Amino acid sequence: MRRIGLTVMAAYVSLADGQAQGVGQSAESFDALQAEVRELRQAVADLRSQLQQVAAVRDSQSVQPSAPSASSPRLTQKMLTPAPAIASATTASGRSAPASRGPTRETFNDELTGVARPDTEAPPNNPNLRGYFEIPGTETMIRLGGFAKVNGIYDFSPAGNTESFVTSSIPVGPRQGKNANISANPTRLSLDVRRPSALGPLRFYLESDFVGSSGTDFNLRQAQGQIGNTYAGYGLSAFMDADAFPETLDDEGPNAALFLRVAALRQIFKLGGGWAATLSIEDPSSQLNLPVGATTEQPMPDIAGSVRMQRNWGHVQAAGVMRRIGYRLNDTQYSAFAWGLALTGLVKVEGDFFMAGFAYGEGIARYFNDLGGDNLDGVIAPDGKVHPLKGYGGYYGFTHHWNASLRSNVVGGVLKLDNDGFLPDTAFRSSRYAAANLIYQLSPNFSVGGEGLYGRHQLQNRQDADVVRVQVSLKYDLVR
Repeated sequence: MRRIGLTVMAAYVSLADGQAQGVGQSAESFDALQAEVRELRQAVADLRSQLQQVAAVRDSQSVQPSAPSASSPRLTQKMLTPAPAIASATTASGRSAPASRGPTRETFNDELTGVARPDTEAPPNNPNLRGYFEIPGTETMIRLGGFAKVNGIYDFSPAGNTESFVTSSIPVGPRQGKNANISANPTRLSLDVRRPSALGPLRFYLESDFVGSSGTDFNLRQAQGQIGNTYAGYGLSAFMDADAFPETLDDEGPNAALFLRVAALRQIFKLGGGWAATLSIEDPSSQLNLPVGATTEQPMPDIAGSVRMQRNWGHVQAAGVMRRIGYRLNDTQYSAFAWGLALTGLVKVEGDFFMAGFAYGEGIARYFNDLGGDNLDGVIAPDGKVHPLKGYGGYYGFTHHWNASLRSNVVGGVLKLDNDGFLPDTAFRSSRYAAANLIYQLSPNFSVGGEGLYGRHQLQNRQDADVVRVQVSLKYDLVR
């Protein structure tokens, strides 16, 4: 800059000297004067160009003072590359593979986050693993999640369970009265920890709510650990498919869906091309109405497995379970083989979702959403033998997005136990479930919705009853 300024001053002096020489200068002196003027003009043009470049650099630095420059490659790499603990799967070259090949999907009652996935992949409701922060000095990433939820419920006739819409609890017989209920018990807290390890990506997940036995007790929903594709802990059974679970405001969901949380040891096998298989050894529980003096007995653990095909449009999953249900009376053990098969899936069609599932088996009432805990895995004959009960059911769900903030769901389900001569007349025979809702997501963190539900419960003696419920729910996500 200083050299350019001196050049300009010298040019001006030369110009003044040339003019003082007078008219009597020779033609050669006049030509020299013109050359000096041309050099002056070029120097001024060069000066303007350099000043514009300096101003442009200064403006860019003032607008983005923290942006990494080309001269700081390590800073740029650190900012643009996901943290190793968050990268879900890596190829042989070390580059991060897609976190989830399934379509992105939001649900009001989140059952997607806690699912065990190959290589601890990201769930479809958070494909980019947002909301994690690093423990300083480590590669461990933590996410504190969950939501605060309030349900306002009104039943036009007795519904049995006053908080969740459980069709098998609908009372049959003389009944009257209405019921109103407001509850915040579904409020949920979760902790998700991820980090790399020599054995593969590590994940620890803890989840709880307040839907306890007395209505407001602390309730453990999941507590699991996974290294690579090896899983151990308490969480969702491998026989179920939470990714195909329909979206409802009701905390129960469709009657015929498979839904069970259980302690398990599990191995996931990546088969390539979007295929994966799972083998799970799970804590058993024989749910039977026992004779006086008898105790339940578990001859073997439940063994569940599944095979899934995952694509960008959705997935299809086939699953099965084998188990023995039994009891002991007077030093004699009685047991019977039980089994079940299920086919589930989800498809994305132009921004909307269709999901469905069907299950069939003998002695698998424990796994059905509305029959778990009702002691309907089997019946005990007068001679003491265990007869597994045949049960089957199916459900569907459809999600339509009206726009980016407004969506609706239509859900239905049918569940049935075959008539058995050893079942009492007042035992469960079948149920129907239907729900329709409208959900408005005012912001990424805050959602509100309204839902209408219909349920019907039929006994073995063919007597039945139905109920209509209206529910309004508000939910605030802690991290979104």
